[in-house]
Amino acid sequence: MITLKCTRKLLSLVGGVTTEEPPPPTSALGDWYANVVPTVAGELIIFANEETLLSVALPIGMLDRLVPLFVARVYNLLMTIGVPEAVAARECAKMREVEFAKTSSRSVLGSLNQIAYYYQVVAARDPRRGPPSLSEAERQLSEYLHGPLDYVHPAEVAREQLARHYGYAD
Repeated sequence: MITLKCTRKLLSLVGGVTTEEPPPPTSALGDWYANVVPTVAGELIIFANEETLLSVALPIGMLDRLVPLFVARVYNLLMTIGVPEAVAARECAKMREVEFAKTSSRSVLGSLNQIAYYYQVVAARDPRRGPPSLSEAERQLSEYLHGPLDYVHPAEVAREQLARHYGYAD
């Protein structure tokens, strides 16, 4: 179980009931933040993990399948950054049950805004080459250095966190 901590804009689109005091997450990576971000390629829902700042994205047109597609994107990213398949599957199984809540950390929101800006830049790159796939943008962002992580890659932080939680050697 995790909580998606959404901006007001995304909560209004989801139309779901928010939890005032969400329960603690059961997944190793913990809760995620989410926002809707306009890009030249269309609006995206950007998700950033609260602890590791890993990020994934979905086109806004997939809002009706938000949770299963979000979990699938996370699974894909975990596999891309070298997490063992069994661990990625166990982690994502715990993410299928989702509560919705309002955002609660300005620091994570600031990081989410930086991540959103990167997606906007990627979407606007040379039109002759076309934007990279979301998977490629997510992979690139997993190697982006963030100040709140003491300039360590989100992929590295996530692999270490998952290794500690599930007891495997990274």
